[in-house]
Amino acid sequence: MSVSTVNSTLPQYEEESLYPTVGKRELDQYDFMNLLITQLQYQDPMKPMDTYEMASQLSQFSNMQATLEMSDNMEKLLNYQTSQNNLQLLTLLDNQVQIIGNTMGVNEGVPGGGEYTLPEDADTCVVEIYDAGGHLVQMVDAGALSSGTHPLEWDGKDALGETVDDGAYTYWVKAYNALGEQLDVDYRVSGMVTGVTFDSGTAQLKLDNCVGADVGSVVSVL
Repeated sequence: MSVSTVNSTLPQYEEESLYPTVGKRELDQYDFMNLLITQLQYQDPMKPMDTYEMASQLSQFSNMQATLEMSDNMEKLLNYQTSQNNLQLLTLLDNQVQIIGNTMGVNEGVPGGGEYTLPEDADTCVVEIYDAGGHLVQMVDAGALSSGTHPLEWDGKDALGETVDDGAYTYWVKAYNALGEQLDVDYRVSGMVTGVTFDSGTAQLKLDNCVGADVGSVVSVL
């Protein structure tokens, strides 16, 4: 088989198509075919490409094309599912939810709900409440508490008995067992969903107009 015979039977592509644009990051089916044709054109006429080798390359191209199409379809399906999930989140507006965390909102002097869980009995337990600036505004002596979940008992007043300003407040529980060892504490807070935002494809909830929360931190709708 001569070189002239091979060239005469191959599809004629424009010369510039053999040279992908500088900076191109991905090869498509046209690039693949151009590479294959170029390989055929410049092969040794005394050692032409084996038929099985050519079939193998064509099979690889077919599999690559199918994989790319599947990936494209999966991406479209994922985008659709994400949009549906985001729309469903809008149904949480004006509903009370409970989330994992220890930051709650205060609106019109009324704090949102909070609770904490002790892994074992505590001989002493003190709740410290801080404003958004990190300033201690109140300490609540809860005394001795048994293991389990306990509600946060705070009336929204500071150490002077004045109602605190509206905003976000964080509470920390310092609990110690009979040996004086500090206990690990799990926190939950509740509040009304007053906003839903979608930043960089990630959904965020706004509780009581001042507390941000990841959707994944929601444990229940009250």
